[in-house]
Amino acid sequence: MERFLGKVVQLIYIDRKRNVSIRNVRIISVKGKQFKAYCYSAGAMRIFNEDHVVDVEVSKQAGKA
Repeated sequence: MERFLGKVVQLIYIDRKRNVSIRNVRIISVKGKQFKAYCYSAGAMRIFNEDHVVDVEVSKQAGKA
């Protein structure tokens, strides 16, 4: 995830309850397998587990939920 630091990316993410979501986030920091990002759909900072990311790509709609 380090290569996405400071960028808005679109994630396909599976949470602990096995719910799948597509989120636009701005990657703030990376520490091990976790990364901190501003989640535009939640409107708040969130901690994500890299192992739960199915796909990631630089967002074409920066900042859109």
